[in-house]
Amino acid sequence: MTTLAIDGVRWVNDRVSSVRWGNFDPATNDWAAPTTIVDVQQVVDALKSGKEVRTLFTLGGRAFLGPKVSALPYTNGHIGIEARVQDGQIEKSLEDLPPV
Repeated sequence: MTTLAIDGVRWVNDRVSSVRWGNFDPATNDWAAPTTIVDVQQVVDALKSGKEVRTLFTLGGRAFLGPKVSALPYTNGHIGIEARVQDGQIEKSLEDLPPV
């Protein structure tokens, strides 16, 4: 079973504007298909539809699924994303992902 995973972000004015993501297969520890760079709104739409989205970090040459991603409403009506660390997960955030 694959998981939607984000392994890179683009920042504009301290907010994520785009992400590099795709379907990651934890069983094979590899991408199920090539990643793409998309507007953050596509991530928000996936979250709204009930899909789980995770961060993905490479440590020591091995990929690890990181915290789940959730939607984050801003006061101006814009909706962005954030990573939420839960017990037992590596403590990484979107800021720790490489730029795209």
